[in-house]
Amino acid sequence: MPFSNYADLKQAIERFSHRTDISDVIDDFIDLAENRIDKELQLRDNEIRVQAAASTSSRFLALPDRFLEMRMVELINGSTRTELQFKSPSGLRPVSRSDTSSIPKFYTVTSQLEFDVTPASAYTIEMNYFAGIIPLDATNTSNDVLTNYPDLYLYGSLAELYTWAGDMDQLSVYEQKFAGAMKKANQQEKRGRYGPAPAIQFEGLGP
Repeated sequence: MPFSNYADLKQAIERFSHRTDISDVIDDFIDLAENRIDKELQLRDNEIRVQAAASTSSRFLALPDRFLEMRMVELINGSTRTELQFKSPSGLRPVSRSDTSSIPKFYTVTSQLEFDVTPASAYTIEMNYFAGIIPLDATNTSNDVLTNYPDLYLYGSLAELYTWAGDMDQLSVYEQKFAGAMKKANQQEKRGRYGPAPAIQFEGLGP
């Protein structure tokens, strides 16, 4: 794709759509496309590991910046690491300190991280999570998605444009292009994370 920054992307959207009347809404198309990309693309560079100190006065801990999805939560107590077990918000049963050793065993995620018990000490909580992409704007003119998968931005933005314009034929075209580009991007990210699938060899079988 012949573009690598925010201004180039906007020009490409106008060029592909053959329209000159979208300058006041083109930022909205890009924002909506970013929202879709955030939901569907698991970018390796956006898999982040951070640490925070648990509170000794609350079962709650703020979620990290740009949080989208938790992969793992570990509690570090000295040299011991313990992976906490996830419960759904309705399945987490808070308990009082008098009933436990005051070391959390379970967690859930709502608008914040919630433990089953208020920690007795400021244990280190390590979170491995997927973060949202850094949005494009006039100041932040590029990000990892635009650099590695510019077609996602272009096709996603054009799909939003044709939704706005009510052009169902072109919407169908760019929805398909976006879906195909997203599939390839996720396959590439998966290969980068896990490596290629091992080849299967069969003993004793000839051509």
